[in-house]
Amino acid sequence: MHRNIISRPLLWQWTVFILSLCLTLPSRADEVHLLNGDRLTGTILKMEERVLTLQTDYGGEVKIDWGKVESLKSDGTLKILVPGESHDVLRDFLYGAQALRETRELGPESPVPLADITAINLEPLRLTGTVTVGGNSTSGNSSTKAFNSAARLTIQAYRQRLLLEGKYNYGQAGELVTARNSLASVKHNYFLSKQIFIESFGMLEKDTLQNLQLRSTIGSGLGYQFYESARTTLSLSLGLAHVSEHFTNSPNTQTPSGRWSLRWEHAVWPDRVKVFHRHEGFYDVNAGNAFRINADQGVRITVYKNLFFNVEYDLRLNTQPAPGREKLDESLIFGVGYEFK
Repeated sequence: MHRNIISRPLLWQWTVFILSLCLTLPSRADEVHLLNGDRLTGTILKMEERVLTLQTDYGGEVKIDWGKVESLKSDGTLKILVPGESHDVLRDFLYGAQALRETRELGPESPVPLADITAINLEPLRLTGTVTVGGNSTSGNSSTKAFNSAARLTIQAYRQRLLLEGKYNYGQAGELVTARNSLASVKHNYFLSKQIFIESFGMLEKDTLQNLQLRSTIGSGLGYQFYESARTTLSLSLGLAHVSEHFTNSPNTQTPSGRWSLRWEHAVWPDRVKVFHRHEGFYDVNAGNAFRINADQGVRITVYKNLFFNVEYDLRLNTQPAPGREKLDESLIFGVGYEFK
């Protein structure tokens, strides 16, 4: 039997050679050169709203003012948005009057000046949102059931923003139904500027315990985006609406209505703890000058990646409810959910 034996000195020499070769190979990393002479390395993630995001091994995500960048170079392909002409209706809707190009380097001598670039690696359609479910069931000395679910999605594209929401709540104690209501809404925002937008909206509501067969609302108004960032979102809108209500025990109503809406989210601990408040109110002129308010507020705590635990307090107020019904409905909801980022 023949055996190949490699001596220890020879094995050590080969190990040193391979390690030296690995150390001398150029490491793959994107480079960002600043006007002050600094050079940063990492992975270029995106540039939007004049802020470049660089992922680094030494400091996580680094935000860089686009106006302070002199040049950059990437090992991969960068998708940049620049002013341009386009005859593609869908592209114009998603990108605006801009053209999409691909490059690996940008600098003083590149065909496209850095000042003209409006975005890098920004997807034309961006989806964010949450889906939550919760409930409980008991039996024995008491018998109760509860189930709730909600989905809130936001689709953004250049000056367009579409907000979709759906909710369903059900509760039962013994043979008695204690809650059964649902809501579906859609809002479209068209941004005239970075902060001012036109909002069009529609909403459908049902509530068995309020004797409400169907309430439909359509309208439009103006809004103002105070903040829109990964950490804080705050917007306010005002407008007019038309409301149609169908009840089981009272006449149907048709009324013009004044409407206001507030949407706020803030990451107290980024990627860990977020608080939120969503508020929508109506003043129904031909329905007894009724005030109606739907308000959801609570906290989301991330437990693993995109999964979170949700605690939410919902309030629904109607100062002119159906005969025999209460003005105020409240619910405390516990659930789990998934966040789209």
